[in-house]
Amino acid sequence: MDKKYGTLIPTGRLLDGKPRSILFDATKCIGCRQCVHACKDWHDHPRTTVYEVSSTNWITMEPPVLEGLSQNWGRNSCMHCEFPACAAVCPVEAITKYEEGPVVINQETCIGCEYCIYACPWGALGEGDISSVISKSSDSGKASKCTMCSDRLSEDKQPFCVSACPTDALDFGLQDEIKEKARNRAKEVNGYLYGDREGGGTHVLYVLKEKKEVHGVRSVSHEKYPQHRIPLGLMIRDLFTLRCGLAGKLRALYLAIIHPGRLVYRYWPWRKAA
Repeated sequence: MDKKYGTLIPTGRLLDGKPRSILFDATKCIGCRQCVHACKDWHDHPRTTVYEVSSTNWITMEPPVLEGLSQNWGRNSCMHCEFPACAAVCPVEAITKYEEGPVVINQETCIGCEYCIYACPWGALGEGDISSVISKSSDSGKASKCTMCSDRLSEDKQPFCVSACPTDALDFGLQDEIKEKARNRAKEVNGYLYGDREGGGTHVLYVLKEKKEVHGVRSVSHEKYPQHRIPLGLMIRDLFTLRCGLAGKLRALYLAIIHPGRLVYRYWPWRKAA
């Protein structure tokens, strides 16, 4: 993985190093949200709102209506990018890209700087706010998101949401096999793939039949490490203050010294990542 990523992002291995992917087939989805509740149960999150992504709700089904009130459904959650911008901008190496596919935030290392939230290509900026598949906990102040059940994957088990789907709208397996299934299914239903090229490619593939807007998913460029949207004022503030704590400041400084190439993408996002 060093040849692929260089020193831009932290990498690791959970099991055997074989990349895996999740497949979401929108043509089979009935919007029951069993996957959403399964995710909550596995991660001990309260069964509160299921209509917006939060630190305790890592998956939403779009549109935000009850089962049976829509004919077309979409999934909104971390896409586990092949080239994760969130990991590239993290100043303390709290986000790791694993060979098997997951992009995971280490809660013990995260300092709550919010850079990952702004950098995510699947984030949507609004007036004074940002909607993203990464959320910041109001309790811990740290970022969180779907982990692709990396704990289960390390034991060669599939993500819990996949296990819970009653209509086989979700599938999981080795990346090449899932891609082949996705292509065949898209051809069968006269649909198309989503997630295979967006953001440089991801480990979550969708089979969609209608326009992306109908399924409630976002249009994302095919660019690897796209230009992020971290507010310049926020980054400048962090250079001269201890907003995220002294320990976080010292760790960020140390990592900037040993991996100076990361600063290029963080502070000059219009330049190609090394």
